[in-house]
Amino acid sequence: MNGPSAKQEKILWRALSALAVLVLAAIGLLIFGVVLYTMRLFSSVLLPLAVAGVLACLLSPMVTLLGKWKIKRAPAVALLFVLATIALSVSAALILPVAYSEAVQFFENLPDLVSRLQLAARDFLAAHPALVEQGQQLAEQAKQRLPEYGSAVARYAWSGVVGAFGLAQLFLGLIMIPLYVYYFLLEKETIERRWQSYVPMRNSALRDEVVLALGEINKHLIAFFRGQVLVAVLVGFLTGIGMLAIGLRYAILIGLVAGVLSIVPYLGVVCSLAPALLVAYAQSNGRWGYVALTAGVFGVVQLCEGLWISPKIMGNRTGLHPLTVIVSILVWSILLGGLLGAILAVPLTATLKVLLNRYIWR
Repeated sequence: MNGPSAKQEKILWRALSALAVLVLAAIGLLIFGVVLYTMRLFSSVLLPLAVAGVLACLLSPMVTLLGKWKIKRAPAVALLFVLATIALSVSAALILPVAYSEAVQFFENLPDLVSRLQLAARDFLAAHPALVEQGQQLAEQAKQRLPEYGSAVARYAWSGVVGAFGLAQLFLGLIMIPLYVYYFLLEKETIERRWQSYVPMRNSALRDEVVLALGEINKHLIAFFRGQVLVAVLVGFLTGIGMLAIGLRYAILIGLVAGVLSIVPYLGVVCSLAPALLVAYAQSNGRWGYVALTAGVFGVVQLCEGLWISPKIMGNRTGLHPLTVIVSILVWSILLGGLLGAILAVPLTATLKVLLNRYIWR
């Protein structure tokens, strides 16, 4: 009996190669799923560690600078903690009273703001009766389907009760952040010198390649976090100044919110734009020109951030398109659940890009 022809052997080997690729892909997806499940399971522990890691990356150059002044590392870290505490206390003394006063005024005026918006919505609906009819139809359909979702609502309520215990763990983890930061800074040199020895592989060319890839990923992560915090500070400052320039109420509070939340790309502008527009509408008694002016200030700040601030500070350190950043935040927030996914979205996406660029595209 004759063996397979050359053409049949070629087809057979291609089929086996395709099967091997599918098996490897399935194993990779399984490992990826296990890692995601583990990260979500221990999110209350990983989130404080992630925040501490970011803070350690930001403070590390200052410890290095103190080391150049012949200060040993342990005293340098302690001195840095003292200086950081003083700086935060002074900043809080200058900014927080104003922000707190504006927050109190905002919540005191919130009923009046809501009533004005209700009147505006009522007038709008009176001028568009077709929308009212469509809304009534949707409400009737929802009322008919409400029993179907009763069990789902009960499950979500139970998960919320269970989540309260996770919230307590998260609170304890946040208390531990300063301790994590202290030891990260104290042991930074040891970690940098010896982390390769903790890679669970024997000495080989493959291990050397893994070490090189991890080093490249680490450089991207450090560059991103250091640059993004500075970008967030500038975005918050420019937003607050812009709101003050046009005379909008609660300008400092809006700028503070925009700056803090801009640590996660695009989150600050999304979360601060809507309340700013509502305040502008109520403050101007419904003048759409003032609302457009407020939106224009946000647009100018984002234009400055996109054209000058981020390119100068971040450069091409992550190499991610803005649309990629937005999609990655949404995807990782779903995969990892909430804040942890949003914080790690860009670093994780940049990590995937490094791996794809190193082993697939090139």
